[in-house]
Amino acid sequence: MTTKKPSAQKKAKPATKPKNALSLMRFPRPNIVSQLSGKSETLNPRLQAAIDRSEIADVLYKFARALDRMDENLLRSVLHHDATLDLGPGLFQGTGGEYVYWVLGVYQGVRSSHHMIANVHADLEGDTALVESYFQKHIRVEKPIGREDVFLGGRNLDHFERRPAGPAGAWKIVHRKEILDWARTEAASDIFYHQNPDAHWSQRAKADASYHMSQFPGTQGKAPSFLGRHYDSKSIKF
Repeated sequence: MTTKKPSAQKKAKPATKPKNALSLMRFPRPNIVSQLSGKSETLNPRLQAAIDRSEIADVLYKFARALDRMDENLLRSVLHHDATLDLGPGLFQGTGGEYVYWVLGVYQGVRSSHHMIANVHADLEGDTALVESYFQKHIRVEKPIGREDVFLGGRNLDHFERRPAGPAGAWKIVHRKEILDWARTEAASDIFYHQNPDAHWSQRAKADASYHMSQFPGTQGKAPSFLGRHYDSKSIKF
């Protein structure tokens, strides 16, 4: 009587990754020594450039937000201590500290403002960058004859520096020159505002909802209190 030898079990082949799959392992990662020493390893130049451009754009967005929310600390945070700004000899030319004092005084005298930033182009050269960005501004002005809407379009020409030098440094503005491309002033019409007073209108301070998003429903496991309400197409008025 012969006994059959147990057949050798086939070893499962290790799963292979798709050739074109993007893996985080392809990018350099700092080791524990560099993390403890505070020194970061050199990234691929193209990856570092993408990070630099993202950080520079974030500075531009913070600048715009600081003006609309009248946030002095945020505005100071995007300017190096020796920054200068040039809006024209008849408007403003001076240091960053003087600009903060001046521009917040200007915006204190208007009813509201709204800035948008676009078309950000940055020429990087080590720890410096020359950056052109397009902007559009809307400013609501109160006058004895009534309210006026001022619309401005132009470009910010910014000289950025990263300090201290190297990837661990922070990009901030060293010099800004503001160029106006067009402007328009027209009488204000508040029809939509008066017809929709229950909309969420912005605040020019830290009472604005953007400072309280951590308390939004869902972030703490709470459902919105407005669930179950019903609206028809006439709830918004034009």
